[in-house]
Amino acid sequence: MKKMLKGIFIGLIVLIVFSCGKKEQNNKEVNEKVFVIGTNAEYPPFEYLENGKIVGLDPDIIEAIFQKLGYKYKWVNMEFGGLISALQTGKIDVVIAGMSITPERAKMVQFTSPYLTSKVAFITNKKNPIKGMDDLENKKYGAELGTTKENTAKKIHGSTVVPFQNNTSALLALKNNQIDGIVLDESVADEYVKNNPDLILVGILEGEPKAIALSKNEKEYEKINEVLIQLVNDGTIEKLKEKYKVK
Repeated sequence: MKKMLKGIFIGLIVLIVFSCGKKEQNNKEVNEKVFVIGTNAEYPPFEYLENGKIVGLDPDIIEAIFQKLGYKYKWVNMEFGGLISALQTGKIDVVIAGMSITPERAKMVQFTSPYLTSKVAFITNKKNPIKGMDDLENKKYGAELGTTKENTAKKIHGSTVVPFQNNTSALLALKNNQIDGIVLDESVADEYVKNNPDLILVGILEGEPKAIALSKNEKEYEKINEVLIQLVNDGTIEKLKEKYKVK
């Protein structure tokens, strides 16, 4: 009986040592890993380039999360339409790009809890016949490829939707009268109108919840989501929204 108990005791010690060793190894791997954060830095104030550096609300959120977790990271700036496929194929580990949660996207990635809800806005050229929401039908709209704004524009009766790789291209097309309007997040629309006196905001629709996207098998999902929720609850996200004038 004593021999059996001794064997069990030794087995438990070995199991504990093995478990601790495995946990230490996992922690070491996470601490040494450099997470690749994918975004599309043409969406001020969410993310944009300033002196060659990606800045904005979303980068500040990532910095706050990863600083708390002690994780290293680097940025990859790419077209919005390629972000989810890059996440699925392991080219990037995390996506934050003012991305709205949709059932279709949720089938391909796992979203964190939302960190804000942003309304959808329409902007146009002041010389355009669109003066309000009643004038939206039978017009040509630009929207960033792969975004929920593209789907919003398609739902307008008689609309023609021109997808663009980025909003900068859509803005140029609007200024050249190649399209009648652009569909954007409200905060982005405000930024464009502020910096372009020839543009006006013509209407706003209900909001969309935005979140961080990770691959379905990302092991650090729970930790990242937990810290994001803390930042929402302690007012950090609200302060960052005020900093960047995000509604």
